[in-house]
Amino acid sequence: MKRAIVAVLAAGCVAGGAVAVNVAGVGSFVGDRLVSLVLPKSFFPYKCTDDDKRFASSLATLAILDVHPVDAKPYEERDGGCNDDDQLAYAGQSYRLSGSRADVLSFYRKAVTKDGWKPAPKDMGEGCLVKTIDGRKVYLSVGFPHRPVEKHVNDYYVQVSSASDGGGLC
Repeated sequence: MKRAIVAVLAAGCVAGGAVAVNVAGVGSFVGDRLVSLVLPKSFFPYKCTDDDKRFASSLATLAILDVHPVDAKPYEERDGGCNDDDQLAYAGQSYRLSGSRADVLSFYRKAVTKDGWKPAPKDMGEGCLVKTIDGRKVYLSVGFPHRPVEKHVNDYYVQVSSASDGGGLC
């Protein structure tokens, strides 16, 4: 009984930490990864397969992650991997922008169309795009942090993701 109570309390603390990370503006992506790092692998009913991991590596090489406006510069290393909790392969790149957010969105509207991305179903959210790569649906989004660091209010990220069941994250 005591072990069950401790397990429930630990899971609650991890979930609370993930919510705090989300509220801080870092996003659910980091929250999901925080939970998967803290909880034991046996906690998740699914695991990324070797194919999922290979696919995640291939997502990190997509040319669209390198495309950016002239006044934006990549910062931090490219992020990517596979989340065991939902078998989600992902890759993303952060950029530091000296221009305006509106210019970024306009730039990517043109760039993604040239690269073959199409609007995703409306329930995926406005600005979510989809493209089939190696037989899997891959979702792309361009986003700005909810609470940007005061010095860098126009930082943004480009993210691609694909779950083995055809889902994704936008």
